[in-house]
Amino acid sequence: MSPPQRIPRFRYDGTVTADQRAFYEQYGFVIYRGVFDAQDVEVIQRDAERLERDTLEGKVPAEHRDRVIKPSYDEDGRATLHRLPYFTLHCANTRELIERRHLDALGPGLLGRPTWRFEDAIDGAVWQMKRGRRSSYSALDWHLDFPHDLPVTPLVNVGIYLDSATIRNGCLVLVPGSHRYPPRRLEAVGLPLEAEAGDVICHTYNILHHSGPVLDDTSRATLYVYYSAGEKPSAGTEYSHRAGEDFAKMITGAEAGTR
Repeated sequence: MSPPQRIPRFRYDGTVTADQRAFYEQYGFVIYRGVFDAQDVEVIQRDAERLERDTLEGKVPAEHRDRVIKPSYDEDGRATLHRLPYFTLHCANTRELIERRHLDALGPGLLGRPTWRFEDAIDGAVWQMKRGRRSSYSALDWHLDFPHDLPVTPLVNVGIYLDSATIRNGCLVLVPGSHRYPPRRLEAVGLPLEAEAGDVICHTYNILHHSGPVLDDTSRATLYVYYSAGEKPSAGTEYSHRAGEDFAKMITGAEAGTR
């Protein structure tokens, strides 16, 4: 499928319009501009700093700590984390902000049926930080977020951008419409989706996508919130060991020679 000639940047007022849903169904993604303002972004960033500190100090239960991406270490041996699972479970301010900005309407609006938000199972909402040189996480290879046959599907990935995302710092690149075809039946000709802090990019769980390497010493963070119309697992259901291993294999960074 050919990419859209023009990528619309929609405004979100708490409801998904027919045009927005039609675009999402055809191309597998939709972009919303300025859903969160600068103060909102600060709230999430403060929560991330506190949760990272609590995790490193052992204050977060072991089952809620990330086992997918290795920490990075600076010249003094201080660790920094790249992935914080169960984010909204431990960050009430962010959870309340998501509800106040009516993000919970995105799931049913885009999928056309009732949905539930990942919170206390399958890693919940996930904060991720990509960093540049000397980092264990700088890029991701081509992948789908979830296999087609998992009971939790269909679902939509809602990415809240906390920093600007550009081609230079490894923005999201996806193949529009690839969710409508079997995996690997299409040549991966990707469309970069640049974004500003406060923007939200929604994409379907089975669209082919990746993100390139961060080419400098900058970093960028995104909070991923998932809305599912599939089966809701019981609290504590883990992100599968195999899925975690597959995700780790897709990561390219300093350890893999990416700069």
